[in-house]
Amino acid sequence: MDRRSLPLNALRAFESVGRHRSFSLAASELGVTHGAVSRQIGMLESMMGLRLFRRSQPIELTDEGEALFSGVAPAFDRLSTAVDNLMCPGGQTLLVNAPPTFTMKWLIPRLSVFQHRHSKAEVRLTASTTRIESIKLSDVDLVIRRLPQLVSDLHAQPFLSGKLVAVCAPERLEACPVLRAEDITKHRLMEAKSNVHAWTQWFEQAGCEKPPSTDFLRFDEMFFVVQAALEGLGTALVPLSLVADDLAAGNLVLAFDGPDVSAADYAYVVTPRGHNRALLNEFCSWLSEEGRQSNQFAGTVI
Repeated sequence: MDRRSLPLNALRAFESVGRHRSFSLAASELGVTHGAVSRQIGMLESMMGLRLFRRSQPIELTDEGEALFSGVAPAFDRLSTAVDNLMCPGGQTLLVNAPPTFTMKWLIPRLSVFQHRHSKAEVRLTASTTRIESIKLSDVDLVIRRLPQLVSDLHAQPFLSGKLVAVCAPERLEACPVLRAEDITKHRLMEAKSNVHAWTQWFEQAGCEKPPSTDFLRFDEMFFVVQAALEGLGTALVPLSLVADDLAAGNLVLAFDGPDVSAADYAYVVTPRGHNRALLNEFCSWLSEEGRQSNQFAGTVI
């Protein structure tokens, strides 16, 4: 086919659907509606006189679709790499989206290690708690979330424990010691809206009931909960991995020696934009290694 006649928009939609095996995820990545993607695929199939997909659940490529995909996908990868290399001469840019508290308390304090190894690379961070289905995947290379917030269509790689522990400022514990699990109700208990059932689990695992009159302080973001604990406003149930440094430094202490509350681990997802990029593969390996070391370190401070 003459290059001037190539249906590039339709081929782009086809490549995205073929990679995701999902019209919905392709639409999200391309920033268009599900119907627009369907029309592009229909036009391409009509033009070629071939069926490219079997409309099963999940959808599958036909033999003809597989043949086309094997040629189209690498071509788009090469185009993306060529544009990136021209836009970022002498270096590369990684676009990472992660939750605000994780970004501030865990990722940023460690990022200098990766930057030192890759001095010409630029890691651009955006912080949000938006579910991954609502993110325009063509705008980011890597998304970090806790596991329930990651959709099954994308491969999620866990790397950091999400276990929760009860912590408070040292002076609060001195003023109001917690000798038994029940004593913790003498403290104002703090939580994030994303973990509204965590304290209930804590009391269940401690073998006692949560009194209905317990004084609660609830925040929109986990970072506010951590900061409030540091300022002595109450006792917080927060991910150990995010406060391990504060525990080691004595800025926070365990309010009570147990129980720990199991919670979803942190995991990363490489988006279609990020696939087959050597620098991103190295960033993922670095994340996994930092997560392993962080999990080990966290075990030494409790």
